[in-house]
Amino acid sequence: MCLLPAGAAAQNPTAYFMEGSTFRSQFNPALAPQRGYFNLPVAGALNVNLGSTVALGDFLYRRDGRLVTLLDPSVSAAEALGSIRDRNSVSSEVRMNLLGFGKYARNRKNFWSFDINLRADAEVSMPGSMVRFVKHGDEGSIRDLGLSFSSYLDAGFGYSLPLLGDKLYVGAKARLLVGLARAKLNFDRIDVTLQEDRWAVEAQGTLDAHIPGSEVEYRYDENRLPYFEPGDLGFSLSRLRPAGYGFAVDLGAVYEILPDLKASLAVVDLGFIDWSRAASVRGRSSASVEYTGITVENGETSASPDFSFDEITRFRALDESSSARMLHATMNLGAEYSMWKHRVVFGLLYQARFHDYKTLHSLTGSVNFSPIRWFTLSGSYTWLLYTSPSPRDGLIARMPSCA
Repeated sequence: MCLLPAGAAAQNPTAYFMEGSTFRSQFNPALAPQRGYFNLPVAGALNVNLGSTVALGDFLYRRDGRLVTLLDPSVSAAEALGSIRDRNSVSSEVRMNLLGFGKYARNRKNFWSFDINLRADAEVSMPGSMVRFVKHGDEGSIRDLGLSFSSYLDAGFGYSLPLLGDKLYVGAKARLLVGLARAKLNFDRIDVTLQEDRWAVEAQGTLDAHIPGSEVEYRYDENRLPYFEPGDLGFSLSRLRPAGYGFAVDLGAVYEILPDLKASLAVVDLGFIDWSRAASVRGRSSASVEYTGITVENGETSASPDFSFDEITRFRALDESSSARMLHATMNLGAEYSMWKHRVVFGLLYQARFHDYKTLHSLTGSVNFSPIRWFTLSGSYTWLLYTSPSPRDGLIARMPSCA
């Protein structure tokens, strides 16, 4: 029972500077643990990361005992627009360790490991112009509205060893990837114009997905032309097979600048998955929609339009195609200083996570106390940073954690 919460807690950036953590090599393959290990299948570790350019409470609101998004009519314009930026995104990453073990070589310096993980990534992009249109009826051009998702299995073999008289440790992990499913829904443009008593919306979007055993249930419009909506996508159990294959590497190094001062650098999830044509589902949406009954006073709307996605999420099928997609790579740059024979360690970690719509940056400060070899108490504080052309950029959130 204790292993379950311990495994989950050890996955945040705090674990980067915990010498006893067996999962620190996920951040940097050159960071070997103090001893060999064997993870309990499935229960060995669960890693859940959530990143956002705004606070999650600015996207979700509680109304009458239920959770609604900021686009819900029950959320006022003042509430919805209070903390919204020009470009907003929410991303999540889930990593479940299905099997893992590692061991030192006979020289007690070289370390090898093998693991199998189930991975899933998701991201939602919500431009501020979209929120302003729904809440205030502001006309303009809306760009980069969309969402993406991918899921895959990875099996990796890692190895680390010392160089330069043990001052430099280098490590690498090679991983074979099996794609399970992916999808990206993106609206290239949504142009909104005010025309007397109505709003005119012209939208163009694409849906690009790879689903094993994919099946599409088509609908027909008034001209008997086929189309489908995202909810019409399904799959056949009889035709289930991997949707793609790929390869990735993790590269890392740790250098001892002084006896008690170390610097480290790593790039993980550097690779791609080649998604197969047989699992491909693609479509394009091109719609012109009018919303009538809008009250306009002195050039401004006094009521927000009753906007619906139903009309602009009708996709016409495109030809299937294979597609090679890069993984969401992460760069980790760390520095640590130890005192009292490594009983106290101060660490600073910078992370950059490269997503489809946004790169998220964070800076974590950590303090670790190890009075004895098998026990470590660690606390950290993370500043989540955000950069884009918006003048409101800067520090947006802080997150304390411990392990």
